[in-house]
Amino acid sequence: MTDKMTNEELVERLRDWDNCSQDDYELAAHRIEIMNKFLRHNVFAEKHFGVFFICGEAGEKDINGIPEEVHICPAYGSDVSYVFTRGKSFAPEW
Repeated sequence: MTDKMTNEELVERLRDWDNCSQDDYELAAHRIEIMNKFLRHNVFAEKHFGVFFICGEAGEKDINGIPEEVHICPAYGSDVSYVFTRGKSFAPEW
């Protein structure tokens, strides 16, 4: 399984039944899970009660583009929001 394969290349491999491997299916399933999570929290939040989403930001952004504060709304239509402050990065800052 190669994570460097583009989605288009993966789709072509999946369509070629004879040359498709179990790793290809696992990679496709992993990418679908990521896309579903993104859609649920960023695109369809107003249609699903109880799905939190980012509703704002504040402060300077670091070299990775992450702001000092991120505002989270617990559900579409809620009058409440939470402010999370950026802490120490657990990933290398390129």
